[in-house]
Amino acid sequence: MSAAAPATGTRARLAVLIREAMDGQIGTAELLTSRATLTEVGVTSLGLLRLADALEEEFGVEVDLADPSFYRETVDTLAARVDAADAGAPRE
Repeated sequence: MSAAAPATGTRARLAVLIREAMDGQIGTAELLTSRATLTEVGVTSLGLLRLADALEEEFGVEVDLADPSFYRETVDTLAARVDAADAGAPRE
């Protein structure tokens, strides 16, 4: 994990988005306790596509589906990415 742990709220919201992207086939508790990559816990390519759409819609984070690093994300690394994008976003 990185030096600064991702915000708990971000992790929890991501777990919900992932669960929804997988039509409930993976539980939020499993996602929040796992250190495995999303694909290792069973997120499918369709689930990742849905998740990428949800990340853009909810957090304004664009995901390049051609980038292999997206397929190695964990909940923690994805939360860190979202938090970093949020920290760099201009404030209104």
